[in-house]
Amino acid sequence: MNLREVVLKVETLPESNLKKAIEELASKKDIDFPLKELYQIDGSKRSSHSNAYMYGFCNNKRIVLYDTLIRQNTEPEIVAVLAHELGHWKLSHTLKNMFIGAAQMLAMLWLFSRFIGNQELYESFGFKEKKNATIIGLILFFYIYSPIAHVIGLLMTMWSRKCEFEADEFAVNLGYAPFLRSGLIKLQEENLGTMVPDWMYSAYHHSHPPLVQRLAAIDAAGKKAA
Repeated sequence: MNLREVVLKVETLPESNLKKAIEELASKKDIDFPLKELYQIDGSKRSSHSNAYMYGFCNNKRIVLYDTLIRQNTEPEIVAVLAHELGHWKLSHTLKNMFIGAAQMLAMLWLFSRFIGNQELYESFGFKEKKNATIIGLILFFYIYSPIAHVIGLLMTMWSRKCEFEADEFAVNLGYAPFLRSGLIKLQEENLGTMVPDWMYSAYHHSHPPLVQRLAAIDAAGKKAA
C-alpha cells in the first residue's frame, strides 16, 4: 500500500470486459507481466486528472486505475495507455533509473568527500577557521555543485524523454497505435496539459515530450511496424 491508497478509496476492479482485456494484455507473450491484482481508485474526489500506475515486487504486481481514466477513455484506449506503462516495465526503465540515481548519489558523495577536506577551498571563500567546517562545507559544496546539477538534470530529462518514446513504440508494436494516439490526446485535454509548449522550456523542464512530438513518433512507428 502507498500513500495514495491511504488518502483515497481503493477497490478491486469489478469483473468486466476492461478487466479481462487488461489481464489479456499483461499475459501477452511479449510482456508476461506477473499481474496479481487490479484496482480502481477514486481520484476524482481530489482532481479531474487521469492516471494509472503499477507497483509490487517480483511476482506480486498490481495495477491501479484512476476512476477518471475509466470514465474519460474507451476500453481500447485504457489498454493502450497501460501497454505504454507496461512497456516501461518490460524495457526496465524503472530499474535503470534506480541505478542511474544511485550512481549520481555515489558520485556526488565522492565529490563531497574530496571537497570537505580541502582547506584551500575554504580559505578561498574567506573561511580560515575550522569551526562549523562541515556545515559551511556542505553549503559551499552545493553552491559549487549547482551548475553540475543543472547539466545532470538536463541529461536526465533527455533520458526520460527517450524512455517515453521507447514505451510509446512498444505499445505501437503491440498494435495499439490508433488507440494510444487518441488516448494520449484525451489525457492531455482532461489533464489541461499544454499542447505546444515553448520548446526550450519544455526541453529542460518536462520529463515527457510534448504531445505533438509523441503523436508524430507514434505515426512514424506505426508506419514502420506496418
